[in-house]
Amino acid sequence: MQGWVTLGRQTPPATHRASTSALEAPMPKSGEVRRTALPPTFDGIRFEIGRMVFYVQEASKDPFMIEHTRKVCQEFDSMMDQAAQMNGGSLAGASPALLAVGAIDAWCRAHFCYVNDPPNIEVIQTPTRMVKQTRVPATVIRDVIQPFYQAMETVAEPSQVQAYEPPGICYGDCDEGGILFMSQCACAPADLKPLRFRFGGHEDTLHHVWDRVKAGDDWIDSDLTEEGYDLGDYSEFPHYEEVEVPL
Repeated sequence: MQGWVTLGRQTPPATHRASTSALEAPMPKSGEVRRTALPPTFDGIRFEIGRMVFYVQEASKDPFMIEHTRKVCQEFDSMMDQAAQMNGGSLAGASPALLAVGAIDAWCRAHFCYVNDPPNIEVIQTPTRMVKQTRVPATVIRDVIQPFYQAMETVAEPSQVQAYEPPGICYGDCDEGGILFMSQCACAPADLKPLRFRFGGHEDTLHHVWDRVKAGDDWIDSDLTEEGYDLGDYSEFPHYEEVEVPL
């Protein structure tokens, strides 16, 4: 969430507010890009939070996102069950909620890359767009990044380079990471509620956002943007705020 206090393509007067119609607009259609001038004040922050909450709410009813999350959890459960059996155990009695959080977090970390927004522009992608980005065929990705393959062949065996399969990824900054994880929690086959966006910063501004979900009796944080963080890790800030996503 870089650029909290410099939101929007242009810097409007301090009295400017993003219109109610923009805040309440439906989800962008496939391929649609919308541009909204936002004030460099907390009104801009409120607008962005409102859209983040709305995107998660809409994702919770989206058959594509529901089916995607079901498969993510199924595949993770199968993998964990096989690992448990190899060690002489089983998943019998394991918390479905904790397994679902682990599955979603693991999938997101395997497919999400942190990239800063352009200067003075706050980008908010829909969760459906991000998940679909991870499904771009490997042949298409290989064709796009062919110059990188050629460069790699100067320092590695060509056969090894050509055997490399580029992973399907999506990208964004902390608000995209938060939306990606939270939207799948909203679609999970297990009960992961309440769902909260957690913000860190100082009393006069907010710098960063990540997710906090309730899995059974446990509150669990997930921050996809910090390298080396595991499920449950989050950064320390002088001030925290939380916004619950009503579902």
